[in-house]
Amino acid sequence: MIVKTILDSKDGGVITTDADASLVDVARMFKEMGIGFAAVVENDKTIGSISERDIINALVKNDGNVSALKVRDVASANVISCNIDALTTELSDLMTNKRTRHVLVMDKGKLAGIISIGDLIKHSLDECQIDSGAMREYISGQGYM
Repeated sequence: MIVKTILDSKDGGVITTDADASLVDVARMFKEMGIGFAAVVENDKTIGSISERDIINALVKNDGNVSALKVRDVASANVISCNIDALTTELSDLMTNKRTRHVLVMDKGKLAGIISIGDLIKHSLDECQIDSGAMREYISGQGYM
């Protein structure tokens, strides 16, 4: 299975934030949307990512005073990404080896989506249920003409 399959099954678009957005506004967006990660864009180009962890680290580093900080001040520039045509097994290996919970999915150099570890697990469980059902039908002799 390819990564595009997971993206096609997700609702909604890609969540991004501008590099010049305030950290407080992004934290508010995370809370309102029930998310914890976004791609960071500048002039329509993906330049990094920001997570709840980045915001927490900024809070600790700045003794709780983050009102003047912008996304660009704390965003991760070392972005983990994969191609939209990558296999889901490759994505799983990438997440494990890089110890990341989110991967940006690129298509011809443009951001196509974001896949979380939760998305990957849901997809894997769905595949297991389909395989399990097919195996039950095979064992019981159902589904043959």
